[in-house]
Amino acid sequence: MAAEGVVKDVGEIHARLLDHRPVVQGEIKCFIREFEGKRNHREEERLEAVLGHAQQMGQTIPACTTLLEDNLAQVTANLRVATSMCEKISETEEKMAKADPLKNRREERKQEWDAFMSDQFGRSAEVDREHEIRCDKITEQHRLKEELLKEGKVSMP
Repeated sequence: MAAEGVVKDVGEIHARLLDHRPVVQGEIKCFIREFEGKRNHREEERLEAVLGHAQQMGQTIPACTTLLEDNLAQVTANLRVATSMCEKISETEEKMAKADPLKNRREERKQEWDAFMSDQFGRSAEVDREHEIRCDKITEQHRLKEELLKEGKVSMP
């Protein structure tokens, strides 16, 4: 009988310490109540919508693959034609750039312009020097006249 009491006590201790089924079941019921009750089945509706989209894509993807296989050859051919046309245009532009008859004339005009501009700068510098010399002469003349006026040798007209 003592053994039966010990087994009974061990069973109760085991149930209290190690058996979490009642607690887990309570948490599950609370989660279900929260998920279904308060959210008004929104997540369920969203999951159904996602499932519908996934099924629709499952039907659309094979159709797209078929269209791709059917039209890929035509697209590749069009791309080759476009590439060859671009290459021809590029070759034509290169030929025109090499055989540019106006290029030499442009270089001559550029050299002439550079010579003209350097000549103009030289002339401008010469005019500036002449102006400075004349200003110095006039300043000197005025200084001399003022000295003469101060000395009283020259009268004012």
